[in-house]
Amino acid sequence: MRYVFGLLTCLIFCAAQAQQPADPQADLLQTYAKQMDSVQTLTSHFTEEKHLSLLSQPLQSGGDFSFDKNARRLRWQYTEPFANGFLIEADKVYRLQQGEKKPVRQALERMFMAEMLAWLTLDFDALQKNYNITLNGPEITFTPRNAGHKIVREITVWLDEKDTRLVTQVRLMQPSGDFILWKFNRTQINPPCEKECP
Repeated sequence: MRYVFGLLTCLIFCAAQAQQPADPQADLLQTYAKQMDSVQTLTSHFTEEKHLSLLSQPLQSGGDFSFDKNARRLRWQYTEPFANGFLIEADKVYRLQQGEKKPVRQALERMFMAEMLAWLTLDFDALQKNYNITLNGPEITFTPRNAGHKIVREITVWLDEKDTRLVTQVRLMQPSGDFILWKFNRTQINPPCEKECP
């Protein structure tokens, strides 16, 4: 009798679990993650707007970036108003200045550049370790789990509604209230490589 009671309890519990509604946000996150898996290389042009409380107009710049998933390589190159940028190769981070690679040694700067790689490529496995993630259709918001994060108060990523593998905008809100807005265009996914990719 005790065995039958235990079996009935187990069946009722399993049935109740099966009837619980699925988490639509988790399902959508999984869908986005699967779609991003198909992105091996990527190139894009970007514009950057720095909105600072001390200035009436945002500071503007622009350039190009490229990404290679297998090589774990991200090149972020400003072309206007000045030519500089940074390069991530596996676990190494470099600042690009006048055509030269200079190792980045400051921990905070290295962390910021490494996190940019995760935001731009939507590496959800890495991001979930440090951020709470909220989805609203093609708009994804990342809030640091550490409330005292020194660089980020909130990051919002907008995906292209027709092809959600494409990031169209990223807004980084800082604890001070200042923010940076990146807009991306002319993005190519898995472009054919003539020489080295990216």
